Amino acid sequence: MDIKKCLNDYIEKLDKEAMKIIGNPKTDKRTKNLAMKPLASKKQIIKNTIEALDLVDRVNEEERSKPLGE
Repeated sequence: MDIKKCLNDYIEKLDKEAMKIIGNPKTDKRTKNLAMKPLASKKQIIKNTIEALDLVDRVNEEERSKPLGE
């Protein structure tokens, strides 16, 4: 199972949930903002995690490409 794919799928779910909140005409602005903050935080944490995974992959690839004597 690809971790990055799972994380991207979760981001999509967060985006859909955010759109439901934004699209609800019965919800006032304050309530929308309160509901959106945790979603935005979760999304940013996931994006940071994906960036960290990319960095680890890149460093690992660089280490593998180095000659053994270095």
